[in-house]
Amino acid sequence: MGYKITTLVDNVVYDRGLQAEHGLSILVEAGDRKILFDTGASELFIKNARLLGIDLNQVDYLVLSHGHSDHTGGVRHFLELNSHAKVVCKKEILQKKYKDSRENGFKNASQLDESRLWLVNETTELFPGAYVLPQIKITDKSDTHFEHFFTVKDENIIPDTFEDELALVLPDTKTLSVLSSCSHRGITNIIRCAQEAFPDRSLNVVIGGFHVHNTGEDKFSLISTYLGRKLPRRLGVCHCTGIDNYARFQQEFSTRVFYSYTGWVEEIK
Repeated sequence: MGYKITTLVDNVVYDRGLQAEHGLSILVEAGDRKILFDTGASELFIKNARLLGIDLNQVDYLVLSHGHSDHTGGVRHFLELNSHAKVVCKKEILQKKYKDSRENGFKNASQLDESRLWLVNETTELFPGAYVLPQIKITDKSDTHFEHFFTVKDENIIPDTFEDELALVLPDTKTLSVLSSCSHRGITNIIRCAQEAFPDRSLNVVIGGFHVHNTGEDKFSLISTYLGRKLPRRLGVCHCTGIDNYARFQQEFSTRVFYSYTGWVEEIK
């Protein structure tokens, strides 16, 4: 099965007419099936989709990677546009979230139509060739990105370890592609879990934000070293990875690396 992956919103844009914002939204097309992976911070992903000739009313599933506002800010706008797509997420996504003292969680989450929700807690097939991976075991704590983030549980504010985070996995018989939005629980941990769920498959395409913008050298080196051992055929970085680290990844892995900016289209065959 082939896939077409279009970045509808990212922090960066180069194509004339499209716009960028601090957020991420990706459309995955597999034949006549369509998955929207996050919605960015606003309705901008809808405007960009229209400019790209994409009809979001045809989307079958909206998959939410985690509850931050730069990934869920457009949910209300999408549900007004699309009346049938299921919203696939973990129940923890509905908890309040903060970055330091600033609230940055899923706005108006309590007003969601519960009939539209598909709450998942184990590896779940959306359709043949597309799965969500909601159980991300932390094997390497060094590759986590929890600093300054908090959530509310049992009416108490506690450090956020992103129990709500999930990834999108696209396997075939021989290879595996992984889409991660912010990788708070660590892109290396996410890839490990994906390969444990779908063993004996090589990495085809990995796309995501790795949350290493403005982090120390140790975290970048950890991820880079791991990817060097598990090098995918194509490596797409975006959002919270940072343009500076994109350049560093490209120096290390050459033409395998691309920046998945607003409007980028990647074909997986």
